[in-house]
Amino acid sequence: MDDVDLVRSRVDIVQLISDRVQLRRTGQNWTGLCPFHDDKNPSFTVSPKTGWYRCWSCGAKGDCFTWVMETQKLEFREALQHLATQVGVELKSQRPSVDSGERESRTRLMALAQTFFREAFAKSTQAQDYIRNRGLTPEIIDQWEIGYAPDANDVLAHRIKAQGFSLEMAKELFLVDAGAGGFYDKFRGRIMFPIRDERGQLVAFGGRLLADGHPKYINSSDTPLFSKRRVLYGLHQARDVIAKSRRAILVEGYLDVISCHRAGLSESVASLGTALGEDHARLLKRWVDEVVILYDADPAGQKAAARAAEILAAAGLRTAIAVLPPGSDPDTLLQQQGPAGLHQAVQNGMEPLDFEFRQLEARLAPDDREYWDEVVAILAQSHRPLEVERHIVRLAGKYPDLRDPIAAQRALHQLVRAAQKELRRKARPAAAGSNSAGSTPDRAAKGRIHLDAREAVVFRACLDEELRPVVWPRLSDDSLWITGIGARLAAAWASLGECPGGPAAGFLGHLDDVELTDEILALEEHTSLPVTLPTLQEALDGLEKRREQRAVVELRTQGDRSDATLDEISARLKRLKNIDSSPES
Repeated sequence: MDDVDLVRSRVDIVQLISDRVQLRRTGQNWTGLCPFHDDKNPSFTVSPKTGWYRCWSCGAKGDCFTWVMETQKLEFREALQHLATQVGVELKSQRPSVDSGERESRTRLMALAQTFFREAFAKSTQAQDYIRNRGLTPEIIDQWEIGYAPDANDVLAHRIKAQGFSLEMAKELFLVDAGAGGFYDKFRGRIMFPIRDERGQLVAFGGRLLADGHPKYINSSDTPLFSKRRVLYGLHQARDVIAKSRRAILVEGYLDVISCHRAGLSESVASLGTALGEDHARLLKRWVDEVVILYDADPAGQKAAARAAEILAAAGLRTAIAVLPPGSDPDTLLQQQGPAGLHQAVQNGMEPLDFEFRQLEARLAPDDREYWDEVVAILAQSHRPLEVERHIVRLAGKYPDLRDPIAAQRALHQLVRAAQKELRRKARPAAAGSNSAGSTPDRAAKGRIHLDAREAVVFRACLDEELRPVVWPRLSDDSLWITGIGARLAAAWASLGECPGGPAAGFLGHLDDVELTDEILALEEHTSLPVTLPTLQEALDGLEKRREQRAVVELRTQGDRSDATLDEISARLKRLKNIDSSPES
């Protein structure tokens, strides 16, 4: 048994969730108010047998690891370690102590660099004047730990070496670099912004050039401590606020984040020297349901905002795009209009479709054919039918050659449907075989079970430790199953090999098909009668009888009267008679 299965087998999921949710027993399961949405009637179910929880209203679901990841905002490895500590499991897969020692050395080296930058800032009148001219008070400077990298070649490198640290490790952490003359400082003549991950661990630095020059900003490259695709600047400062509000404000730079926090918009975060990516969106999804994008008002910022909205929407987040006055960014808007200006911009955030049409209509007019090509393309890619309908009605009066608005609406609908069909056709090869949560309908959420009633009894018996050995050998019989989902579920469990012992939660964790997971949860939630050995045998007999009946019908309809076919029909009819006459039937 590996670490994951061992920890899962020892966790009492009812006790784990009871620490946060008040549960009461209802039959075999426990129910309560869902912590993931504003639940008025108990729609949250915890199954001790399966080791899963499920909200039948909002669709939240998972096992003990998912619960810890969602409620404590941890990565899987962190959740595994957290639960292992709780249940007294020493993880075999923990890294060797030498790795832990290296990480500690890197952490200490980063702390040394941060101390150096802070000391240099305290000594530099030029750096202090620049920051204070941007409106940052000593309290804000301390809160964000702003520092300064002196405009000298190797002062940090000397400090690192004098403190007994490896300059090769410092190079690995993007603090120094090496050339023909030896090691030299990576950051020189720059205001320094320490970058911390969501847990508050110092993982990188960003530096803004104090004087004129290029590049204006330098950020740490990826290091053993840092991946810019997985870190958002300011998240460690914003996490408590966004966890409560379930909303984040996404800006572009360090000073934009700080300005928003100064204005009371403490949900603000920024990606680091790179466009917002899917990993950033997944990180935000762990914390929030909605993101307001507050990017610069220049063309590059507006283009980046539209792209960010697509990525966030694909991750299942609601998005709005705030429009700033021309030529401004959050920092300059705060200086010009004060906190009220920023709050108003966020409050007036536009739907992504409205924003895209605003951008389109600034470039093209309705009497341009290219305008309508882009209209159709924008609408076809939207996943919000009501918004699409609203824009079709709005645009119908402008449609060329058709004065009748109803006829124009019909024409636009036809064009959009054709474009959507073409998008689906192009996407189909990439989507083939996908079992992701985003592509599988949540069909069990309303309590409907899609298995045949006899299949349902058999699969519920798989969850029973005593009945499981009776069922398990039958799972590999492909011809036994009536529904497609029954065949998939049987194949998924049969692929585990020998019949697993212990609670069902131990092997259900290997079920990574979302639709199958929902089916089992629906069985547990909406079926109350227990499965006994007689009812199980009756269900198996029923499935066998149905199989033989189907086979006889198929053989007879083939029109083949050969001796071999007649013998097979006779044998199957005999098996049917034996099933009907068995004591359990």
